[in-house]
Amino acid sequence: MAPSTSDDLLGISALWMVEAILSGAIDAGCDPDQAVHLYRQIWYYTVGELLIRAHGARRRAEVDRPIYRDEIFRKLDPAEFPRLTSLAGHWPALTAEDTYGEGLRALIDGRLASCARYR
Repeated sequence: MAPSTSDDLLGISALWMVEAILSGAIDAGCDPDQAVHLYRQIWYYTVGELLIRAHGARRRAEVDRPIYRDEIFRKLDPAEFPRLTSLAGHWPALTAEDTYGEGLRALIDGRLASCARYR
């Protein structure tokens, strides 16, 4: 069975992970509702990362030309898109970096700080 990208819980063999996230969140100061929200945010962030990586790798393997984004960046007007045009040459390398762990830590730290503020 393929992994679900819906809001359904994982199969029973993976519920240990949900339990661990809920327990960690509650131990860190979240109430049970906030813990569920944190779990869902972690799950959505992770599934999004996996989907983007998988589709990107498949596309790069199938396409024998510059990626559409690169073509678009070259046509942008620097007066209208100064940030994008200044980053265009570095964009592929920057977006190829694995920032999943850093992003996940930021998401969790921010959510736990939010839990503490509303207690």
